[in-house]
Amino acid sequence: MADSQLICLDDTHVNEKVTEAQARFYYSEEQRRALQALVAKGEPGYRERLQDGPLRDFLSSRELRALPDAWRRYEAHLEGGGAGGGDVSLAYWPECSDTEVPPLDLGWTDKNFYRGISRVSLFTHPRKEENAPHLRQVIREMIQQAHRIIAVVMDLFTDRDIFQDIVDAAYKRRIPVYIILDEEGVKFFLEMCKCMNLSSFQIQNIRVRFVTGVGFYMPSGKIKGTLASRFLMVDGEQVATGSYSFTWSSSHIDRNILLLLTGQNVEMFDIEFRELYAISEEVNLYKELNIASPFHSGAGISELRSSTVSRKMINPKYGLVTGPAPGEMFWASRQRQESQGKLERNEEESESKKRLNQFLNDLITVEQVLPEILPPLENLGRVNRSPQRLLSFFHRDPKRKSKSRESIRDTKKDEEAGSSVANGESNSKQGKMNPNSSTGDKTKRSACVMS
Repeated sequence: MADSQLICLDDTHVNEKVTEAQARFYYSEEQRRALQALVAKGEPGYRERLQDGPLRDFLSSRELRALPDAWRRYEAHLEGGGAGGGDVSLAYWPECSDTEVPPLDLGWTDKNFYRGISRVSLFTHPRKEENAPHLRQVIREMIQQAHRIIAVVMDLFTDRDIFQDIVDAAYKRRIPVYIILDEEGVKFFLEMCKCMNLSSFQIQNIRVRFVTGVGFYMPSGKIKGTLASRFLMVDGEQVATGSYSFTWSSSHIDRNILLLLTGQNVEMFDIEFRELYAISEEVNLYKELNIASPFHSGAGISELRSSTVSRKMINPKYGLVTGPAPGEMFWASRQRQESQGKLERNEEESESKKRLNQFLNDLITVEQVLPEILPPLENLGRVNRSPQRLLSFFHRDPKRKSKSRESIRDTKKDEEAGSSVANGESNSKQGKMNPNSSTGDKTKRSACVMS
């Protein structure tokens, strides 16, 4: 339970009266009754209500004309009640209030933690500096440089050049585009689309929806509000917001201001857009522009599938009975071409696989000739340790490899024979030099014994 509700349960608590002079003054029950009198009886009833209570006039002449026109009766009253068919009460009826949350079926940016360096740039019309770009140029460059996502929230969108950039991004670069408009501005947006002669492939990656303002609720109906937000988000990294609307008049006639935000400043706009998209309602461009939808195989106008059907189509067991999902980024024609190309390439792939297997088998059966093992370097050093001889040995002719090895073996034999001969000669010499060595030792030993 909320803290405000817990405070109301306390018997000793007395709600503090907030006056109009205080900054936190927002809601007034007297103003609500005056609005109800305005809707029911017109401006005379509104003036009468102001005189009855201690309430000053809080509406302008423009609001006095616009608010009664924006009032709408609740749909539940017109439909004849809730589940039981009687009058609608304050009870909660899921069949009357529950609606599906529309999914971002084309995908969304993954910028959740780091969005780059945070910067703020200010642009005005008219320009403060000669080298400063025009507001329209800033918006068009952002759209033309987009890579992942384009999200637009606009009260009035009738600039054909800006929308053409969006169509090119969605059609040529396959970038998902989400557009949220005010309900009153949808008809003007559709007029612009009809004049551009769009095709089904050009709007396949574009989702258009509309919302209204918060509104003011009364017992018998609601005064509908308008969408006054204006911002453009690109790739989850940049946001352009301000008083600038996507219209020709706003670009050339009106005075406007535009803020370009980057980095972590974009996070709140990301959240705001997803919340607006969740409460928005669909604008079916295929139906409004009389274009056949590519999501269904039959001719004629067809509606997009709901989010429930889209989630079912993810399950493999539904893949055999359903067509392609509406949120696919690739064109349907290209998918058909690829499927036909796969059938044509099956035979070629089978032949290529056979050739590859045959080639691999041939490689395995080829007789390999192992190279001869060279003698260790330490043996080479015994023959001749000069660098020139070693270098000449490694760079010799391969045809003379066997001869060189035989010569190395012959030199080894010669060394062994030479060493044996040398040892024999030295022993003989020692024998000649000491012929009576054994007799001399005997005489010495005998002399020692006699002594």
